[in-house]
Amino acid sequence: MNILIVDDNIRFSDALKFMIVEHFSDRITEILTAKNGVECMEILLKKSVDIVFMDKEMPIMDGVETTKKAVDMYRDIKIIAVSFHSELQDITRMLEAGARNYIIKEEITPEIISKCLTKF
Repeated sequence: MNILIVDDNIRFSDALKFMIVEHFSDRITEILTAKNGVECMEILLKKSVDIVFMDKEMPIMDGVETTKKAVDMYRDIKIIAVSFHSELQDITRMLEAGARNYIIKEEITPEIISKCLTKF
């Protein structure tokens, strides 16, 4: 499966990528990264992606707008929202935009990633 991590925090992207490769390399073909929604959409136009880990807050185009556009263009895409924000309105906005799940960044573990990869 191909995974896209969309987050303006490069350290977080690198840490998530490392965790995915460390624990699930047998299931992964490629992991791509983007720093904002515009880069995400450019990648989606060029590559087939199975799962997107999408940050809610980013410069240029945020996760809510990017999720809406990605889901409108690619109905089968699976977007997992990731954020430090745990307020109900933030979660609701991402789910209403089309994200399939919402994960608080501080709570991400290999077990949670496994559930995301297995569900889809």
